[in-house]
Amino acid sequence: YCELVKHYDYAWFEMQHATLEFADIEKMIAACPHAGAIPMIRLPDAQEFHIQHATDIGALGIVVPTVDDADRAREAAKWARYPPAGRRSAGAGQAMRIWGIDGINYRQTINDNMLVILQIETPIGAWNSYAIASQPGVDVLLASNGDMGNFSGYATTDPQYQLLFTQVHDAVLRAGKFLGAVTYT
Repeated sequence: YCELVKHYDYAWFEMQHATLEFADIEKMIAACPHAGAIPMIRLPDAQEFHIQHATDIGALGIVVPTVDDADRAREAAKWARYPPAGRRSAGAGQAMRIWGIDGINYRQTINDNMLVILQIETPIGAWNSYAIASQPGVDVLLASNGDMGNFSGYATTDPQYQLLFTQVHDAVLRAGKFLGAVTYT
């Protein structure tokens, strides 16, 4: 891990489909926290438990899959940041020790440095993408082509499939947020 992160902007820890546990990721982040890559964790959901564990161990970004509505978007943003912007508790863990160095007050700076990324993977998520992207604290929407095909039943060449991505694209830009794409080959 420490050798690889020297060469990338971010490290994506996979907890939705992998067997990684928080303790595994915590050890990797602690081994070389300032090696270059920003640690981000894709969680299985937007629950307080998962998001606070991820942030307490030092993740600077969370990725929440299969976001269908503004409620789930608000949950993700709410638990990723401290008050007044969010509802993250003071917590414990290594985040403050890793990122609160050289005169940096982690508690005072993390709200501006936390990245909340939500994946749009279903037609209903695409239809609601403006409401999702408009939530305070949401930074990026990822349009995910593999699961969009899975959930919609459309082939990637189908005009209806393309329309779903156009909806996400237009909504995210209208909301003033960042748009990314996840592609599967």
